[in-house]
Amino acid sequence: MQVSQGFMVEHREDYRPAFAAAGEAGFDHVELNMEARFSRDAIDASAVRAAAAEHGLDVVVHLPFTVDIGSPFPEARAGACRELEAHIDVAAELDARRAVLHARSFARPFHWDAETVVEAIHGSVRRLQEYGADRGVTVCAENLKGDFVDVTDFPALLSATEASMCLDTGHAYVSGMDGADQAAFLREHGDRIAHVHLNDTRHDGDDEHLPVGLGRVEFAPLAAAMVETDWRGTCTHETLRYGDGFEHVETSKRRFDALLAAAR
Repeated sequence: MQVSQGFMVEHREDYRPAFAAAGEAGFDHVELNMEARFSRDAIDASAVRAAAAEHGLDVVVHLPFTVDIGSPFPEARAGACRELEAHIDVAAELDARRAVLHARSFARPFHWDAETVVEAIHGSVRRLQEYGADRGVTVCAENLKGDFVDVTDFPALLSATEASMCLDTGHAYVSGMDGADQAAFLREHGDRIAHVHLNDTRHDGDDEHLPVGLGRVEFAPLAAAMVETDWRGTCTHETLRYGDGFEHVETSKRRFDALLAAAR
């Protein structure tokens, strides 16, 4: 079993200390949030690629999420896809292994019927997955708590597309799927789950993006499912930043490492 672990690098700070901390703490990759600093208009792809190589890190990207790939308006949806395709081009320049995509719509459910919006989401996911595949980038559709598509709807999305999935533990939990349920989901769909966002929450209805072990999500069943199925993928500790250092993600990794070790 090989589980690559990394953490999310946000746009509000110089990324180089985060890369150094990731390398020193034994992380395998960093995930770049492509809003703002890491957007296609701002990023220096060659410098980021060199910094990753310096610290022995792979790169994953999180595509911008303030665009509406599920808009019921065809031209708006097409524009959103074109923008994300341009970001996938940058991801390819970064030698990014995977690109995370929010599988959602900003449409309001009291204005639009679910079938129209779900078909729009599926169509955009299909388009972007194919675009990424042509450029060597695996596009991973992420589950959110949404009006039209959440984790319980992902079997239909996986059936309708060739996309891989990013299983977000916090989003799944607040969508009604506890740790044991998520473990069962990974056992059933692990061949399509290429990436996992590891984050915890203390609330049933609101994800907080806390480090592993600080909330209500039970990660032991998920770790056991990864070990038992020999799951091979990437996991990003997608947590809020606490203080000036990186102790929060290092602690999150240690806790998840311990769970993986206990399951072996």
